Amino acid sequence: MRKLLLASVGSVAPSFVAIMLVAAAACGPATAADMSVITKAPPPPPAGQFWAEVDYLAWTVKGDKLPALVSTSAPGTTLFQAGVLGTPGTSVLFGDTTVNDGWRSGMRFQGGYWFDPRHTRGIEASFFNLDRASTAFNASSGGSPILALPFFDASTNQPNSFLLAFPGLAAGAVSINETSRLLGADALYRQDIAYWGAERFSALIGYRYLHASDRLGIFSTLSITGGAGTLTGLSDMFTTTSDFHGLDLGVAGTYLAGPWMFEWRAKVALGANFNEAQISGSSTTTFGGVTTPFQGGLFALSSNIGTYTQTGFAVAPEFSLKAGYRIAPGWRVVAGYDLLYWTGVQRAGSLVDTTVNSNLLGGGPGGPPQRPQALLNASPLLAQGFNAGLKYEF
Repeated sequence: MRKLLLASVGSVAPSFVAIMLVAAAACGPATAADMSVITKAPPPPPAGQFWAEVDYLAWTVKGDKLPALVSTSAPGTTLFQAGVLGTPGTSVLFGDTTVNDGWRSGMRFQGGYWFDPRHTRGIEASFFNLDRASTAFNASSGGSPILALPFFDASTNQPNSFLLAFPGLAAGAVSINETSRLLGADALYRQDIAYWGAERFSALIGYRYLHASDRLGIFSTLSITGGAGTLTGLSDMFTTTSDFHGLDLGVAGTYLAGPWMFEWRAKVALGANFNEAQISGSSTTTFGGVTTPFQGGLFALSSNIGTYTQTGFAVAPEFSLKAGYRIAPGWRVVAGYDLLYWTGVQRAGSLVDTTVNSNLLGGGPGGPPQRPQALLNASPLLAQGFNAGLKYEF
């Protein structure tokens, strides 16, 4: 086994069918005009045909699973075992876990227009944006404790590590950060299809857009102690974006009781995901005051550096519940719950290939196998949480 120092530089879509036959028995055979899905006239809607709503969002989003990226070993570990996963005394300092899966704040803006005074037909649009989620890790060592970037060496078919710090030999540091983003918008046409007492049932059809992105950066430096010294810097960048465009279909129910309003929605968007992944890497070696650049870092090398695109079918079901209370003419306070599921999303963590051909490092001679590769492994994204806001009808 070789040791690398810098010597080698949705959808829930319930169907509501309320079919009430109103036949005038004394008037002969029933006609289409004699039949209605309305049990009784719904209560008059609030005054005003325009409405606008602003919501504060508190959501959680499925995080990004990262491989093991930084390791350490117990004091006394030999040079050739230091930082190598699976050897006694070696543990993961960062990675092999999910990041950016905590609560996020956000905002949602909605608005619409009813075509008729009884609010049976209308259009609406909405946009939401969650705050960026961020995870950062930083570590440095003058030699003790041991600090390394673990990988599986494809040239030897054995686990290995790139040492950043080792007692009496090297001092180094590593900095890793990832940011994640989620936003979306839709535009819908809404048409009442049935009533049941004070509850109104509507069909929804329109357009849905979703955007998710991750940006993962791995930056490290090491300095060989003693002699003239050598300073090395490595940089690996992984950026992914997923954009969904689709046809949005669904149903909704609204119940009015005095000042109270209750609403549920179930939708599913069917469309296409446009995924893009960008991998870049670089390294530099400074010796005797002369700096030499190389293409590729450690996990981003000539075998996988580039831009990759994928297009595929995707589904995005969504379910929501909301309650509102009228506090003044035209004004309601509202609160509710949202659930969004989106298939085929490309994440940065799944793009990282920790199997590396060490012959490609630092401008090495290369040769097979061509690893690392671009691992375009898409996965579902789940977002859910609560909302609270204010609605104005005018």
